[in-house]
Amino acid sequence: MALIVAAPAPALGQTPAETARAMLKSYQEDPTRIDRARDLLEAAVAKGAGNDVATLLVLTRAWFLYAEQRAKTEPEKIAAYERARDVAKRATELAPKDPDAHLWYAITLGSWSQAKGLLHSAIALRNLRKEVDVVLQLDPNNIEAHVMAGSIDRELPVLLGGDRRVAEEHFKTAQRLDPHLTGVRVELAKLYINMGRHAEARQQLQSVLDEKAPSDRPRWILKEVPQARQLLESIRDKN
Repeated sequence: MALIVAAPAPALGQTPAETARAMLKSYQEDPTRIDRARDLLEAAVAKGAGNDVATLLVLTRAWFLYAEQRAKTEPEKIAAYERARDVAKRATELAPKDPDAHLWYAITLGSWSQAKGLLHSAIALRNLRKEVDVVLQLDPNNIEAHVMAGSIDRELPVLLGGDRRVAEEHFKTAQRLDPHLTGVRVELAKLYINMGRHAEARQQLQSVLDEKAPSDRPRWILKEVPQARQLLESIRDKN
């Protein structure tokens, strides 16, 4: 007989989206909060919240985090990214002028494409850039969109529109908008490594390790600090 575990009930006066958002603020302390937030929101969607953009966006993030932190196999990860992508796409259909909806669609489309091995395709990168451009048209100061735009310009070949100078401008803009966003430092360091600017890359990566007040503490702890250490080791002996 299957064990049925009820999804947690929202706190008094809170919507499921608000309750789930609170759970995800500190998921590094208990990763099962990702599962509980996802289940709570899926239950809300099943009960009629499928047209509520706020619910869909938090559900997108829950599935995205599940893919990154909880999935045990590659097929499970791809399926989670796919569900996140589809939920975000629905949010863009309901709110075509909402930059957060387009941002999450871009993030999950890119993550799904990467997991499927498609992100090195120039066509996939150009399609992703179109979605990121929509975000920046709607919200020119969208920090994550600048980070994604920089990453795309870094990865695209010059003949297909890639531009390392523009990539650096996007990363620097993101840093000005949020000086404590450590993820952008990792992405900028990757650009500097590609350009042979290893001293500057080391400076960016060391600043990730030294950050005292990261904007996204769970991601800083679980992903960015290990990545910064790995990249620092890879360029340890390079001038």
